[in-house]
Amino acid sequence: MIDAVLFDLDETLLDRTTSLKAFLRDQFERHADHLGQVQSDEWCARFLVLDRRGHVHKSVVYPAILDEFGGRAEHAEILLADYRACCARFAQPFDGMRAVLEELRARGLALGIVTNGETEFQLRHVRALELDKLVDAVLISEREGLRKPDATLFLRAATACRTEPSRCLFVGDNPLADVLGAHAAGMSTAWFHGVAEWPTDAPSNPGVSIDHLSQVLVLARP
Repeated sequence: MIDAVLFDLDETLLDRTTSLKAFLRDQFERHADHLGQVQSDEWCARFLVLDRRGHVHKSVVYPAILDEFGGRAEHAEILLADYRACCARFAQPFDGMRAVLEELRARGLALGIVTNGETEFQLRHVRALELDKLVDAVLISEREGLRKPDATLFLRAATACRTEPSRCLFVGDNPLADVLGAHAAGMSTAWFHGVAEWPTDAPSNPGVSIDHLSQVLVLARP
């Protein structure tokens, strides 16, 4: 029986790619004079490649992209600060996010978020999507001093939701950090299959695969 449903944030509740594209278009318009010989679409596309779905820190991405297009190197810190301060203004949820979370809460299930990332940056996105009003616990790697797939972080999330790992369903998009990490901690798992493919050199998916958040409602029936 499931007592709690835990979610990853980026590319699970937050449509990170769509949100980031919207921010980058806005950032480009505001800083175009400092970015070199490049058009908005090219800038955005190259940023996404360098970013590698959030796995490369933006303190690395901005100097690299400015160098490629002949922008002002000294502007990297300004762009990074702008990213941290403004990106969450463009946060967009995946379709059905609020309705799914509200239905799960109505069923009496505890809800939590377990995400890697910088505390203030992730909290801005949590607040932008009003997730702080919809879930019972938010665990962020920087604040917790742990990163997924560390089992201790998942166990801590179960405790925050006042239940046991075996009574938790974890939903996430990252095969290694989310699915295999939660599985190793003793949780049931649902892989939110979006852009990422399951690595061929990784153990097979131990849980189910979903492609829409509404499918969580079937998995978490009372």
